[in-house]
Amino acid sequence: MAAFRCACLRGAIAVAGMVASLVAVPATAQAATTNVPCDPTALKNAITGAHSGDTLVLARTCVYSYTAPDNANNALPVITKNLTIDGRGATIRRDPATAGQFRIFEIDGPGNLALNDLTVRDGSVPGTAGGNIFVNTGGALSLTRSVVTNGTATDGGNIIANSGATIDLTRSAVRNGSAFDGGGFFILASATVRIRHSAVDHNTSAAFGAGISSRGDLAIADNTTISDNATGGVGGGIANSGPATINDSKVFSNSAASTGGFKGGGGIFNLDTGKVDLHRTRVEHNTVTATANAPGMGGGITNQGAAATVTIDGGKIEHNSAEGTNAQGGGVYNEGTLSTKRLKIEHNTSTGTGAQGGGLTNNGGTATLTGSQVKHNTSSAPPGGINNESGTVTLNDSMVKNNRPTDCAGSAAPVPGCVN
Repeated sequence: MAAFRCACLRGAIAVAGMVASLVAVPATAQAATTNVPCDPTALKNAITGAHSGDTLVLARTCVYSYTAPDNANNALPVITKNLTIDGRGATIRRDPATAGQFRIFEIDGPGNLALNDLTVRDGSVPGTAGGNIFVNTGGALSLTRSVVTNGTATDGGNIIANSGATIDLTRSAVRNGSAFDGGGFFILASATVRIRHSAVDHNTSAAFGAGISSRGDLAIADNTTISDNATGGVGGGIANSGPATINDSKVFSNSAASTGGFKGGGGIFNLDTGKVDLHRTRVEHNTVTATANAPGMGGGITNQGAAATVTIDGGKIEHNSAEGTNAQGGGVYNEGTLSTKRLKIEHNTSTGTGAQGGGLTNNGGTATLTGSQVKHNTSSAPPGGINNESGTVTLNDSMVKNNRPTDCAGSAAPVPGCVN
C-alpha cells in the first residue's frame, strides 16, 4: 500500500510539473479585426497600430481622402507586416484638389498587403515610380475585387513591382494610369505578377507598355482582358522582355506606334530575349501606326530581335491593323522565333503605300505554322497573306488562302507550299 501511495504521489508531482510548465508558456497573440471609422487619420493610426496578421475593416463606401503624405511619397504608413484591408466598397485616394504629389501605398519586404473590395486612386508621383502602389523588393500585394485607377508616375502609372516583389490580382481592375513606361503596370526583372479574372484597360504611356511593361515573370489567365490601352511608343497592351504566359484571355483594342529602332506591337510587343506563350488567347482589333522614322509594324503582335520567342497554341489573331507607308504585319511581325499550333490569323490588314503582309511578315526570323490558318487578310501591296522578307517560313498542315491581293506571291523570299 505504501508503494502504491508513493507511486501516486510521484505521478501527481509529474502532472503538476507539466501543468506548471504549460502555464509558463506565453500565449500566442491572436490576429485582431479592427473596424476603422470613416476618417483618414483613423485609418493611418489603425495601420500603425496593427500587428502582423491583423485585418482592418473600413467603413462601408467611405472615401478616405488625403491632402498630404504621411511620409515621403506615401499617403499612408509604409506596410512592413502582413495586413489585410477589407474595403467594403470604400475608396482610398489622394485628394485630386491638392497640390501635393504622393502615392497611396508602399509595401516594403517582408510586408504583405491584401486589399479586398477597395478602390485605390489618384496617386501621383511624377519623376519616380508607382503612382498608386509601390511594391518593393521582398514585398507582396494581393488585390481581390478591387480597382486601382487614375495614377500617374514616370514608371508604373498605377502599380510598380520592384525586383523580388510579388503581386496577385484576382477579379480586379487596373485602369486609367499614365506613365512614360508602364501606364498600368511596370514590372522589373525577377518580380512575379499573376493576373486572373481581371482587366487592365484605358492606361496610357509615352514609350513602352501602356497596359503592362514587363521585364519580370508575368502570368495572365482566366478571361483576363488587356484592352483600350494606348502608347506613343511600342506595346499598346503589353511590352515584354521577360517570360510571359497568357492563357484563355483577350488582348484587344490597344494601340501603339513604331518609333526609332522599336517596331510597334499594337497588342503585344516582345523584345530581345523575351518569351511569350499564348494559349487559347485572342489578339483582336489592335492597331499600330507609323511615325516619321519608322513604318507601322505588328498590328497584333511584334516579335523583335533574333532571340525573341513567341509560341501560340490555339486562339485567334484577327482584325488587327498595321498602318502607314511600308507597313508590315497587320496580324504579326516576326524577327525571332514564331511557332503556332491551331491558330487562326484572319481579317488583319496592312494599309498604306507599299504596305505588305496583312496576315504575317517574317523578317529574318523563323516562323513555323502547324495546323494553322492564314485567311482573309489584306494589304495594299502584295502579298496580303504571308510576306517573307528573309528567313524561313514553314507550313505544316496549314492553310493560306483567300488573302488579298495575293496569298504569298510577291514575297521577297519564297514560302514553300504557298503558291498564290
